[in-house]
Parts: sequence; structure tokens; C-alpha cells
Amino acid sequence: MPGLQWGPVKSQEFGKLSEHLGYLLHRVDAVLMRKAAAAFDSLGLTPARATAAVYIGLHEGCDQAALGRALGINRASTMKVVNELVAIGVVARREGRNLRTNALHLTKRGQSLRHEIEAMSAQTDVAHFGVLTRAEQAELRRLLQKLYAAAGGDVGQGAE
Repeated sequence: MPGLQWGPVKSQEFGKLSEHLGYLLHRVDAVLMRKAAAAFDSLGLTPARATAAVYIGLHEGCDQAALGRALGINRASTMKVVNELVAIGVVARREGRNLRTNALHLTKRGQSLRHEIEAMSAQTDVAHFGVLTRAEQAELRRLLQKLYAAAGGDVGQGAE
């Protein structure tokens, strides 16, 4: 729902649910995604567009199908993200490996923006996870990668 705001949640509001790891992970993700959205908004991007731009920069010439798989979104959503990035001058479509595909490339603006996205992401990580020691951050990363792999994700690709 547009405009829906989530305030701080007291554990008693959701009873035993508040103790479930999946619920807690979801709550943390919701807060961090809101903060990421606010940060990326200063670049004129959503978190999805920012993630797509970084992926395309790392995989120049990829097609929309590869991008969609990496982002874990369907074809229509992938097309929408790519169309939006093309419209703001971040991505260019070029001839693909066959007539049915386009190769995606970052424009000069997109390459510059990719570096800003990566720097901003690093800064927000420090801000959000600074409450944890380096050892705790490493352990959390290891555990999240383990859970992601167990859920069917490809840890070698990173969290999508």
C-alpha cells in the first residue's frame, strides 16, 4: 500500500511471532530497505534499479533474462527496470547474441552512477551494521550465506 508506514514494533504486539527468526529477519530487512530507498532516492534510483545497474556494470553485455534471474524477478518486472534505466540514461540496449535479445551496457553516466551506488552501499553498511563487531559481522554474513544457499540461492552470486 502506498504511504504505509511501519513504526517501531513492540514484541508483545505480535506475541510469539516476534521470537521467530524469519519474522525478525523480515523486520530488519524492511527497515534497511526503507533506509536504502531513501539513500538511493538522492541518486534518482530505487534499490532495484541501483542493484540492476551494479549487476549490468559487472556483467556488461548480459541480457534481460540473465538480469532477471540475478535479481530474482519475473520478465515483466525486469523489462520495467531496464526501461526505467534506459529512460534516465543509465543503461543502453545494444544488439544481442540473436535477434530476440538485447545486450545491456552501462552508459558513461551509468558507470559513474555505479561507483556512487557502491560507495553509498558501503557507507550504509557501516552505518547499519556498525553496532556489530567485525567478528559478529563476519559471522552474520556466513550465517546469512548459509541460509541463502539452503533456501536454493547461489551464494557464489551473492545475495540477490
